[in-house]
Amino acid sequence: MPLLLCPNCNVSMQNVARSGVELDMCPSCRGVWLDRGELEKILGAGRETQQGEVQARERFDRELDSFHRDPDAWKRSHPYDSDRKRYRYDEDDYYRHKKKKKGFDIFDIFD
Repeated sequence: MPLLLCPNCNVSMQNVARSGVELDMCPSCRGVWLDRGELEKILGAGRETQQGEVQARERFDRELDSFHRDPDAWKRSHPYDSDRKRYRYDEDDYYRHKKKKKGFDIFDIFD
């Protein structure tokens, strides 16, 4: 006997883990049901991602202001990466961040 039946089509539902949250999903109609508190967990992950993006933007703006005030001093205080032909700032890793997905999308739970 299945633990949960889909309220839409009465098929046995499956537990699926997405973004650290256990979701109940119907394999037939692809309906997704959330238990109490699961939507808040998913949205909380989205807020954390958004907050990280805001902090990264603020850090970039500070670096940009510093560069505009005194470009020579900024260049002296930041190492030049000859392989990538650019100055690095605050131990950044351009290629690591470039491959990350931009932002949080609630529809990622359906992948």
